[in-house]
Amino acid sequence: MVRMRARATDAGELAEAIFAMEDDLLGVGCTRERLPFGEAFYDAAHPSIYDVNSLRAVVGRPTWRQLEAGFAVVRRGGCRHKRVVARDPETVRHLDALLLERSFQRQVCVAMALTAKAPWRPMPPGLRVHLVGGDDAAMLAEVARCQDRVRREEPWYTPEVSVHMDEMAERQVREGGAVFLAAVDEAGHVAGTLLLDCRPPLAFIADVGTAPSWRRAGVATGLVAAASSLAQGQGCEVVSLTARRDDRPRRIYERLGFDVLGESVDWLRSA
Repeated sequence: MVRMRARATDAGELAEAIFAMEDDLLGVGCTRERLPFGEAFYDAAHPSIYDVNSLRAVVGRPTWRQLEAGFAVVRRGGCRHKRVVARDPETVRHLDALLLERSFQRQVCVAMALTAKAPWRPMPPGLRVHLVGGDDAAMLAEVARCQDRVRREEPWYTPEVSVHMDEMAERQVREGGAVFLAAVDEAGHVAGTLLLDCRPPLAFIADVGTAPSWRRAGVATGLVAAASSLAQGQGCEVVSLTARRDDRPRRIYERLGFDVLGESVDWLRSA
């Protein structure tokens, strides 16, 4: 299905393929259960991570009672938060009316795609791009330290959640076939990282992060350009990612040639 969608010319179909690939990456090692109006994800090993403990790809006009039944499925994994993700415009309007009055917070993400030849961008002086596989324990630890420094600026950050996110990402590498790209200095320290999932003809980039001391030096730009070139070299005609609609990284990706194809909305209410 992804192959067919990735070859489609319709932006909406390609955006749906991108969001579906994101779901598949997040779902590595998780329990996924079909619901009448979408899909429930839960991960008993990592119940605090919102993305993998949620109701995703929700469609139609589910009632609050139906959503509560879906949250009960997610809570089997121990999650106490309530998160809903939808992409269909009519469903989004319905869920806005249903969830915002119940104190859910709303966020919009965009699906972005690069279909032209990947641009070349240099890494900052003193850094090189290093490919990190699942058997490179020392470098995986460096990647985790960098990502932890990135996450500390998020309002939801706790050390435990950060460790769980590292475990989930390493699972995506070891079991899902993804790979880390890291910007590494001469001492072996990591200045920035991302996760690349290649499933020709579509590739997906996730978890782009730059250590605070290396911000605005072009690390993320260089990594995304390098990942795009690597993906195209492996037969991926489309390189994709998702970004928060109103955050600065979206502008970085647009300058690299990524186009916005569609939106996904999520609503979150914490415990």
